[in-house]
Amino acid sequence: MRRLATFIFVCFASFASVAAQDVATRSLFGDEVQPGNRLHENVIELVNSGNTSVQAIAMAIASSMTEEDTTLNPDAKSAIAFNVPLSNDFYREMIVVNSLIDVTKVLIEEYPAKVIEVITLGVVLYPDFAQEVLDGAALTGAITPENALVAALQAGADPSLVSTATAAGVISTGPISPVGIGIGAGGAGGGDTTVSSN
Repeated sequence: MRRLATFIFVCFASFASVAAQDVATRSLFGDEVQPGNRLHENVIELVNSGNTSVQAIAMAIASSMTEEDTTLNPDAKSAIAFNVPLSNDFYREMIVVNSLIDVTKVLIEEYPAKVIEVITLGVVLYPDFAQEVLDGAALTGAITPENALVAALQAGADPSLVSTATAAGVISTGPISPVGIGIGAGGAGGGDTTVSSN
């Protein structure tokens, strides 16, 4: 029995080590210019120093909210302070999937009443990747692409970097008429459905 307990402990320790290495070696979403990337980096450093992901997220967010900390700009501090639990959930997901589209989609599906807050948080933390926030929001169907665009612009997204075209995907313009309708009348397209005798 003692051997089994030792074996299980060694397996668990090995698994934890591999998981920690995966977190440490994976590249983070965005770039160092993005406030969200810098905060994500702080979370990973805290995880690598032995904290659980939940503890690391809470500690990194608390530290970044201090006046002297420069990890976040004032807009990002404000967005995080507006809903700290949602911000914790944002990084809980970001650690797992490392994708802004996926994080946006998951959080909107979890909190459909907070769709504007999720969009604002994503845009403020990753301003150069605001289109990915719009794309994630559009995937949920909880908000129209146009309303998501308005929310992103209100959150400070650069208008030259975002559009509804990508967020909306392919837009159906309605049913397509079958070929042959309107052909006839001597080929003049007058709407006569009889076939030309030519």
